[in-house]
Amino acid sequence: MKRREFMKSAGLAALGTALSPGAVRTEPLSAPLDDPLYDAEFFEAAERFAFLSPQEAVLSLIAKPGRELDVKLYKGQTPSALTSGTAATYHQVRDVLNIPLAGYFWGPEFCYRLEFKDSGASSGWRSTPTRRVKTPRSYLDRQRLEVILMSDDHTYDDADLPGRVVQDPGLRAARLSGEYVNDFLRRLELDPSYIPPDFSDEAKVKSGYGLAKIIHLVLTRENPDAMFILGDSTGIGAGYKWSGLGLKDPAEASDSDYDAYARLFWLRMRRMYSALTPRLPVYLVLGNHDGESGYDYARPWAVSYRKKYFRQPGAPQGHSADENFFCLPWGDSSGLDNPQFIVLDNEGYNPFPGPLRPEDWTLGQEQKDWFSRVLEHDAAWKFTFFHHVLGGWPRGTNEDITSYAYGRGPLFIAEDYAPYCSDPGRVEQVELTRMMREGGVRTCFYGHDHIHFVRKLEGSLSGVCAGSPKPVGELAWYKGELWKKFYGCYGFYQTESARACSPTDFWGPSGYLKLTLTPSSAVLEYKRAAYNQPTTNLPPDTPPGGILRSTAL
Repeated sequence: MKRREFMKSAGLAALGTALSPGAVRTEPLSAPLDDPLYDAEFFEAAERFAFLSPQEAVLSLIAKPGRELDVKLYKGQTPSALTSGTAATYHQVRDVLNIPLAGYFWGPEFCYRLEFKDSGASSGWRSTPTRRVKTPRSYLDRQRLEVILMSDDHTYDDADLPGRVVQDPGLRAARLSGEYVNDFLRRLELDPSYIPPDFSDEAKVKSGYGLAKIIHLVLTRENPDAMFILGDSTGIGAGYKWSGLGLKDPAEASDSDYDAYARLFWLRMRRMYSALTPRLPVYLVLGNHDGESGYDYARPWAVSYRKKYFRQPGAPQGHSADENFFCLPWGDSSGLDNPQFIVLDNEGYNPFPGPLRPEDWTLGQEQKDWFSRVLEHDAAWKFTFFHHVLGGWPRGTNEDITSYAYGRGPLFIAEDYAPYCSDPGRVEQVELTRMMREGGVRTCFYGHDHIHFVRKLEGSLSGVCAGSPKPVGELAWYKGELWKKFYGCYGFYQTESARACSPTDFWGPSGYLKLTLTPSSAVLEYKRAAYNQPTTNLPPDTPPGGILRSTAL
């Protein structure tokens, strides 16, 4: 199907309408069925709402180049409270408007609506739908918190390859802009069972489809309070894919190209998540393909545009000035009953040429000192997030490569590293695991390996690989000796004629995690996202949204 036909087939429906009656909602029932995700004439992407602390938030808007806008923000605790008396007006808005919000989060919901027009126009105000966001106070009132975790959407893997070239110019443009994810959402809203037909152009961009499938499931089946993406989402650090997206190869790119590409990829990120960001706080953990590794030439531009387009907790909240590592309590300012979500950056402090051995990986002294201070604070639940372990087995992207260490595997303790390092105590992950155990961390979540796997460590600490929405499981990885040693058996990969081994020790893509917290329990569910048979070890009888594994933490 051509993209122009795809676009004409339907508007985007009110994706949140399937949430249970009486629940605190994140999207009103009355949203019109053909409501656009954002007004593309005025904005580059939908607005993004994010909490910076339990009492502070930011609402971010990105105006189209050349536009100068007047913007009104109506805000309150209920939709009926959004009267003219609540409006704050911002004149002559250009580029980015980050609106700080504080003092509105004493109720279980925060509601808002935006109106906007060209600054020079005397009339012609347009409006967004009314948005409803669950606040951290909601957890204290309901005694229940739901968090979506996913990693490695790898939409840049939809780049052209030899023998797999997207022909339709409209789809090629939408792939680069990120709008193709929203096109898939429109199709899924018409038909939730939709799968791109084999050999079609849409089947060549299934990473975008996998991301759209997760977003659709989150909006129609879940009622989350927040979402954390555990890295490898922007593609700024995936220069080997740039030419397949119609960009210059990194070796040919100038500094001005790097600047333009970092902006392009961050706007792409905002567009791909535009169905979520107005109503659900979404946070990013940095991965090796996000362009901010200490050894990545793109780092200065990647950092700059992330801070411009994707605000996260930072120095004003007592965390990193670059907003790349932070602690987000959820509840109220007193802290003791709050869950704590601690985001670490395992990429930014490793200099060129990158870690060659497991013991080369580091958080850097400043981040480690900050982490130590954060762990001193009591909290009902503590969870840490990073993209991969600070060490891993001594191999590269696959086990045949021995020239560098890629951070692969669930290696957390000294015994894991003893066969590979003369002094396992020098591997920073060993120190971090001790700090987390002594500091009361319940679970360390990571991505990178594109599977869901749970490893119980000493005491109550667990290491959990979050899974990925990717359309293809990495069968070649699963057959590696180190993979089998640390992750175990992949069971039955559906392209093979027989089960390779038993039992199945981990689940591959396509999937996502849902973490449900109460004051006395934490339950983790790994759910199927896209139906990606046969390139997976997931059972064919498990439908999208079906639970593959449930774990009490």
